[in-house]
Amino acid sequence: RPSLYAEMVWDARKRRAIADGGTIDWVVMRNRLSSLDAKNKRRVEAGLEALSDRIGFRIAPGFGERVIFREMFPSGLTLLDLREKGAGGGLSMSHVAARAEVRQLIATLELPDLHPGQQQQAQA
Repeated sequence: RPSLYAEMVWDARKRRAIADGGTIDWVVMRNRLSSLDAKNKRRVEAGLEALSDRIGFRIAPGFGERVIFREMFPSGLTLLDLREKGAGGGLSMSHVAARAEVRQLIATLELPDLHPGQQQQAQA
């Protein structure tokens, strides 16, 4: 049996199809992934793959467990804001890797409003 959230998305899909014949692009992303390769991590990944085919969602690459995400969240900032906000010091390798995760998510979403230059930058 699907979860309550899956049922909610399914109902929203039905309402959208009835209203205008459109579809909903449902994207699922894991958060706070450990850098360690664990058995449970692989099982969850396999389960999501099976569910994505069965109930129809796309899987986006997840974000790793990084202190920088927790530090920036209360301020409403992302790693893409670091230079613009003048955060002290340069970017560490962890910051660069985390920023790459954010850009990878943006590229995976395939947002239609991105200009060609922004899409290429998001994929870099």
